Amino acid sequence: MKKISVFSVMIFLFFSLFAQEEVTFNFTRKKAVISSASKIAVFVNGTEITKLKNGGSYTYKTSLDASQPVTVLVKSGLSKREIVFNLIPGIECNIETGFFGGMLDINLLSGGKLVPATGMTAGARVNKKDLSVSYTMTKTLNSDTIRQQWLAKGGNIIGMSYIGGLTFLSMNKPGIKMTGFGGQFAMTGTYLKFKVPEYKPGIRTWNSGVLGYTMMDQFFGSKTTVDIPGMEPITSSSFSANIMLSLNGGYTFGLGKFKTETKWKGAAFELTYRPSLVMSIPESGEMDVSFNATGFGFDINFNSFTSNAAKLAPKAQSKLTLFILPPVKDMPLYVNVGYGLTFYRKTGR
Repeated sequence: MKKISVFSVMIFLFFSLFAQEEVTFNFTRKKAVISSASKIAVFVNGTEITKLKNGGSYTYKTSLDASQPVTVLVKSGLSKREIVFNLIPGIECNIETGFFGGMLDINLLSGGKLVPATGMTAGARVNKKDLSVSYTMTKTLNSDTIRQQWLAKGGNIIGMSYIGGLTFLSMNKPGIKMTGFGGQFAMTGTYLKFKVPEYKPGIRTWNSGVLGYTMMDQFFGSKTTVDIPGMEPITSSSFSANIMLSLNGGYTFGLGKFKTETKWKGAAFELTYRPSLVMSIPESGEMDVSFNATGFGFDINFNSFTSNAAKLAPKAQSKLTLFILPPVKDMPLYVNVGYGLTFYRKTGR
């Protein structure tokens, strides 16, 4: 039994070593005036290998499992960018990073092929005028491969989206104190159908359809206290909420022809209908209900069929946002945090 175990370990080690390949990574940082003093840390599969200065470069050689994707992450302060790619045997990986347009970015120039539905972006910004701070983190989800396959081959998919946010504000000035809070939650479900035109000479047609709903709930409340010399403080409060339910139906018909296998020229005719029901809930009194049944729309565009379909199906991703406005001068403290999630699944047909 021990001999079998030793033999199995030897076989495992043999194939593990066989799969290992020496890989060369060439990292370059594009020279820029913005954030020139900041260093960019570079990580390969979770291990930090260097910190790049402005205009610097670095070569890193290591042995990796050629059958597994490689994760490269760059980080500077609160900003992060990540790419995941499969190696191309025998070719060096050339990767460029830097602050492009003031934002940290990373680009795979050669030596690999990006893995679909991967990648992460995180970054923070400070406004020098009002000292506000904003932070955003976005991550592509695995189900984006379903969306990409749908754009390329057509078919039926279901998309879901959840968006939520909370807001808080506070002001404490001589003679007045105020606090406020609010929130929003939205849920969207969409059934998407897309028929891709077949690549053949002559006039071809395509069509897409969408049927879905959106439910959104918003609320806001506040409390204000005013101090007037010689009088008792005056306190007032308010609260309101809105609930909206809307339906989304649409059909697009396209007509055109292929110039090449990847280039399309034609027109698309889009018809949409979005009725909505809105319920307004005041702090006191009766609820107000209104219904809008006239949400018809018609549009003609000359985009490609893929571009038209992409408008119906945004990228599958999660997104976290944070915004803080400090109480500078007459401005109140304002804090907003939000989270969004969009994903897709196949219909099974």
